[in-house]
Amino acid sequence: MPKRLALALLALVGLAAAAPPARGQDLLVDPAWLGARLNDPGLRIVDMVTEPEEYQKAHVPGAVYLHVNDARIAVPAGGFRLPTADEGARLLGALGIGPDTHVVIYDDSGGLHASRLFFTLEVLGHRKVSLLDGGIHGWRRAKLPLTTEIPRVERTEYRPAVRGDLVASAEWVRDRLGDATVALLDARTAAEFTGKDRRAKRGGHIPGAVNLEWKQNLRPDWTFKPRAELRAMYVAKGVTPDKTVVTYCQTHHRASHSYFALRLLGYPRLVGYDRSWIEWGNRDDLPLAR
Repeated sequence: MPKRLALALLALVGLAAAAPPARGQDLLVDPAWLGARLNDPGLRIVDMVTEPEEYQKAHVPGAVYLHVNDARIAVPAGGFRLPTADEGARLLGALGIGPDTHVVIYDDSGGLHASRLFFTLEVLGHRKVSLLDGGIHGWRRAKLPLTTEIPRVERTEYRPAVRGDLVASAEWVRDRLGDATVALLDARTAAEFTGKDRRAKRGGHIPGAVNLEWKQNLRPDWTFKPRAELRAMYVAKGVTPDKTVVTYCQTHHRASHSYFALRLLGYPRLVGYDRSWIEWGNRDDLPLAR
């Protein structure tokens, strides 16, 4: 057996051991699961479809609306950052989320917007979060009820316990370049990765990073691929569960989708480079590759 294949198989075995099936299933729920729990008082459903007008036309009963830009804070230099503890408290309070609330998020973009809120909530220390597989499209395919009624939300007081260990700065990444125990995962397009499509002062990627566009996590119907297929895809790129995996893209929007996919697989050490290429590509003091 070729050495590379043997190593990949060993990594898959290790990943299977590191990913408790029940936990992975909790992170991703299907329409039938949510449909059976619409009246659960411990549930907060968050609609993150791209246009608020679409929410107003029809949404899952009990869902409140949140635009993706409300899950992150715009930075004057470009891009976004995560909310602070105080900003996070206001976000959680406005959504009516308490420490024991199970948050279920859906969108109309294959989980792209929902994953960004998932990452934000993880960093804010909220543990009970799931994505609805297939989003509003999957809900419609299942012929489950829709409504135009906008629920009243009772504001909560919830102090986040921010998890700084889940967030990388540019310096944190720079100081670990070449570290064999760290895998850098670029979720952008191949053209962005090579610098052909330049969206910052400089084009290219962080040295040592591997490229796997976020869309590869999805099937044509915008549901997530089976976990076995996702595992094989990431392991083939050298993104294995024995490493600390750092996700990034342009603004950590697409990278949050990859972060979620790896959480679904049970990867134990994930870090998001939140400022991503909009920062790295605009700083002349940081190395790059093409």
